[in-house]
Amino acid sequence: MGVDTHRVRFEGPAALALRVATTLADADGVELISSDQPVSLGDGIVALNVMVEGEHDAVVEAVAGIRRQMPPQASIEVTDG
Repeated sequence: MGVDTHRVRFEGPAALALRVATTLADADGVELISSDQPVSLGDGIVALNVMVEGEHDAVVEAVAGIRRQMPPQASIEVTDG
């Protein structure tokens, strides 16, 4: 497997957006290459889109680790970039 670019989208509490980006940047085998500004969806909820590079399995593992710590109303998805 090679290193690919992936888009990660987080939707959830604004207070978690920075932690999501930082966790992805610090994950083994994952490099954060760009991040959009969070977009308000109302009531303290934001959408954050970031681009990362890494092997698919490493990115999926990092996202799964974040997902386990998120509140039920939040979501995070990974797609090929």
